[in-house]
Amino acid sequence: NSTNGAKGAFIVASNASWGIDDGKATDAPLWCAIYDSLGAAGILNVTAADNRTTINVDSTGDLPSVCPSDYLLAVTSITSDGKRAAAQGAKNIDLAAPGDFVFTTKANNRYGTEAGTSFAAPIVTGAIGLLYSNQCTLLDEMALTNPAAAALMVKNAILKSVDTTSTLKSAVASGGYLNILKA
Repeated sequence: NSTNGAKGAFIVASNASWGIDDGKATDAPLWCAIYDSLGAAGILNVTAADNRTTINVDSTGDLPSVCPSDYLLAVTSITSDGKRAAAQGAKNIDLAAPGDFVFTTKANNRYGTEAGTSFAAPIVTGAIGLLYSNQCTLLDEMALTNPAAAALMVKNAILKSVDTTSTLKSAVASGGYLNILKA
């Protein structure tokens, strides 16, 4: 911001498609604090929740999904018909995104499908970038003058515009899955 774009990169989101199953925030205070530090600079952080469908991260843990930062969005995976395909956590997982039968590149110059929250989280990360790329004078000015508030405004837009489903109502904090068009 200080060089008005002449130097450096304007980063608005990070993606963490990795973590520690069953990890608790109290076990990683420095790790969790990073998300607040990045948020103060205007960076939203997206994390992939545990891939096990039987897990509730609110009780078993999952790092970094359970880190208590306002600048963190924890994402679980859904199937094409809107069913949860990975962990739940009505307190610590914010929303769901597509992450089942994702067509992608594979080894040896091949293509194929994969599944998991490591495919759902980058979709949310990309949605953050897309929102920042829209023409919006308010967001543009806020990103320069109060980047932390801009990040929270984008997070709120994403969470308030989810498509809710009965299968996600008690499984994720927002009760739904990403709808970038509504955001």
